[in-house]
Amino acid sequence: MGLYLDMHSVEAFLKVAELNSFTLAAESLCITQSGVTVKIQKLENILGYPLFHRTPRHIYLSPQGEVFLSRAQSLMVAHASALTTLNVCENIQNIKIGISDHVLDIPLMQTIQSIRQTYSDLMIEVKVDSSSKVLYALENKKLDIAIITQDGDKKGGEYLRSENYRWYCSPTLAFKQDKIPLITLRESCRMRKLILDLLLEARIPWFDSFQGGGMETIIAAAKSGLGIVPLPETALTVSDLKELTDASHVVSLPKIPSAHIVTYNNCLDVRSRTMLKDLSQAIKNQMLKMPDADEFVSLSRLMAV
Repeated sequence: MGLYLDMHSVEAFLKVAELNSFTLAAESLCITQSGVTVKIQKLENILGYPLFHRTPRHIYLSPQGEVFLSRAQSLMVAHASALTTLNVCENIQNIKIGISDHVLDIPLMQTIQSIRQTYSDLMIEVKVDSSSKVLYALENKKLDIAIITQDGDKKGGEYLRSENYRWYCSPTLAFKQDKIPLITLRESCRMRKLILDLLLEARIPWFDSFQGGGMETIIAAAKSGLGIVPLPETALTVSDLKELTDASHVVSLPKIPSAHIVTYNNCLDVRSRTMLKDLSQAIKNQMLKMPDADEFVSLSRLMAV
């Protein structure tokens, strides 16, 4: 009887090769590290050669593994294509993606719209909320994928990019109080907690000039001159930047540390994992020009589920 390659073992090989780690591959595939090891060993026994070289601190592809890599990738593409053909006759699969409101920006909306067009056999639903609520929904199996700013209590996940933050305000902002007028999202927002800690450490008094709503709401509040708002640089359109300025030029404020944007997922099938891989790579490669405000409104409508 001939030998056959197990697709789960091939998938494990590709994930280890991608992440250079058995531990991270196991987390991504929602299996144990020993499970990944067994799958790789099974694959090596069938092929008759080692796929990886291991040292105490590093893992890397063997020469044979380098050759097998492209073949394995082609095999997974063919496998996913075969499943896609079958899915046409079945119900469209729903994939629920939760995104932190601090992470969702114009390029990400464009990327998701592009992914929707590529994976028309998947019904991709997008839910936007605070990172903590998105993570809670993922852990309770109400979401398939989470794209959030990494919280100190939750390790792991696949790194996508760094998010830089700045203080913004209207150029016309003027306040006579001895406390800075602060604009933030809801009380449960991770960024709000960080900002309050920074101000406390810097001994800068503040008061809640405006709190709550979504990103568009607090940006509008800052434009109206209601106070100073901490925002991701990518959250602002070209039009926004014409109405807002760097608030650190107005008052001395502490530097806001950058945050890591990561993705977590519950156990997905092969097709959904392929989609997530393409989505993650597109986010990492984002080099899109910021659209104007009219395009922002148009894209916001496209994102409605």
